Amino acid sequence: MSAPQGYRLVFEDQFEGSALNTDWWAYRGTGPRRAGFNAPSQVKVQDGKLILSAEYLENGEFGPGWYSGMIHLKQRYTRGYFEIRCICSEALPKDSFWSAFWLQARNPYNAEISRGGPGGAEIDIFEAFFINGQTSIEQNIHCKGVTGSTSGPNQTDHLRVGVFAVPNLCSDFNVFGLEWNEEEYIFYINDEIVSRTSYGNGVSEVDEEVILSLEIPGKIGHEKGDVREFIIDYIRIYQKV
Repeated sequence: MSAPQGYRLVFEDQFEGSALNTDWWAYRGTGPRRAGFNAPSQVKVQDGKLILSAEYLENGEFGPGWYSGMIHLKQRYTRGYFEIRCICSEALPKDSFWSAFWLQARNPYNAEISRGGPGGAEIDIFEAFFINGQTSIEQNIHCKGVTGSTSGPNQTDHLRVGVFAVPNLCSDFNVFGLEWNEEEYIFYINDEIVSRTSYGNGVSEVDEEVILSLEIPGKIGHEKGDVREFIIDYIRIYQKV
């Protein structure tokens, strides 16, 4: 796949070698998360792929329980084109792990700082949930302080940008991208624009974390012995020349 015109490659990881490159990446959220735990043990590089896995461990780092993996780039980015080629983990109809590729500002849920988006947002390039009878891609924007919002003090201002049933989402590699420019967020699936938005009081203007995660639900619907994998072929980031 190629980036939109006018962008140049500034970061690429094809996950070669036998271990995560910790000069570039760091483990994120290690410890309790919702109904389980995040741990470095659930992140591995194998055969040119990054694999985040979720499973029940009797002898995990934090004791018995459900474990998954989450990492983030140490370098933060303001605007650009962000792209992933991956196979998503299959989600259950209820209470399932879900694959996610997303960006997060330092304070997207604080209205005074976020200011409805320009001061920072959470930008979900995709989350793979069980929707309408199958695992599907959902794109979301979260922030706080949007003009005219009726959300409560403990709720984010939120827009579900799009939902897409992608063929062979959990068996074949697909490519997902986001162009975040000065005016809007533009979402891509397999090199085609599928949705776009300038939700809120304007797009984020701050540097944001780039995150990969196999997310843990608040309640686990999986049976012990069920192992889920989020498989990533590459991550690429482009910025305007």
